[in-house]
Amino acid sequence: MKRRLPKIKLAKKVNLDIGCGAKKEKNFIGIDRRDCGQDIVWDVREGIPFPNESVDMIWTSHVMEHFTNVESMDVLREMYRVLKIGGVLVCTTPHASDPTSCYFGHESFWNEQKIDTLTGVEGLSGFKILKNQMDEARLDIRRAMRELSFMLLKEK
Repeated sequence: MKRRLPKIKLAKKVNLDIGCGAKKEKNFIGIDRRDCGQDIVWDVREGIPFPNESVDMIWTSHVMEHFTNVESMDVLREMYRVLKIGGVLVCTTPHASDPTSCYFGHESFWNEQKIDTLTGVEGLSGFKILKNQMDEARLDIRRAMRELSFMLLKEK
């Protein structure tokens, strides 16, 4: 696999967009295993190439479902490792009830109950669930059933 890991000077605020593809979020460092012109070409299943507690925010959209359940837990532990205390992980995946969750290449399925159990997984107990999309009644129910969004705060 092709890799690109340039020396990145860590600023006061470090934000990662994991699995960004060609559409990296503004003011984020992009990481993807495919070379789409982002900052870092790297497969995060091999770890996240940042020091412990060096990242303020991680954004990942439609990435976690491509990992098996075991890989998902390993990647979440890596995200936890690199996040600073007070750092936030924002994640969006297809909702398990939506037919798009069954696309080829999707290895795991996500729903509210799975998110609620994350803080009980070894190595993730320092996360606090800030937002589980289904908790927000104001959201359009059709959209809510297509995607699952959640935020985790690293407390300790």
